[in-house]
Amino acid sequence: MPTKLSILYLSYNEADIIAKSLASIEAIADEIILIDSGSTDSTVKIAEKHGATVFHKPLDNWGNQRNWGLRKCQYNWILVIDCDEVLTDELVYSLQQFKRNVTETDQMPRAFKRVHYFKGKKMNFSGLQRDLITRLLPSGVLFNELMVHEKVRNQALLIEGSILHYTYKSSEHWHNKFQQYAKRQALDYDSKTGKVTAWHSVIKPSYRFFKHYVLKGGIFDGALGLEYSLWMFRAVKWRYDEIKKLRA
Repeated sequence: MPTKLSILYLSYNEADIIAKSLASIEAIADEIILIDSGSTDSTVKIAEKHGATVFHKPLDNWGNQRNWGLRKCQYNWILVIDCDEVLTDELVYSLQQFKRNVTETDQMPRAFKRVHYFKGKKMNFSGLQRDLITRLLPSGVLFNELMVHEKVRNQALLIEGSILHYTYKSSEHWHNKFQQYAKRQALDYDSKTGKVTAWHSVIKPSYRFFKHYVLKGGIFDGALGLEYSLWMFRAVKWRYDEIKKLRA
């Protein structure tokens, strides 16, 4: 008998994209759990229409939020997915095969490739070309409890297929998103950062731009690669700006 699979989402005002994501997991989902942190749009209604069980919890940090959600899932295997991510047919097929073949003693998480779209176009370079994410987890495996960019500590096996990431909505959305990331990352970085100097405010952001645009090939993504790399510059600069505010 195939293994049952829980799907875990975290949400906040994702009504414009979540239906597409939910449609992509219909063939593999035995349970859908959504942890909402105060959406004011129709996110919750859309999720419930697709059969999701919705829990409400204010967001303290992303790692805690995911781990709280993992404990709400009833099945032994859990696929963790973001509302702006869509499974490809190849990944759905791989997950169907996984459900049929996984053994009770198998406790190894699975990873797969994430393909990024920026302003509706696929990014082939810019440091995004080798993004492997561990998101298929046996019950009991948790994320590290970081404010932003939480990860699973365990090793993982790679499965075939990709998840498509449609992270960009508008310039205003990304500005607000990265400002919020900066505030949360400042809490993670504050204790391990000495005095904030030009090294942090100028050199590190400039290197991040250089890394994405030159070393990681952003130049080959054309104007989008340049714009994406500039956002990465801002992300690092704003992080250290927020650390300075914490210490003021």
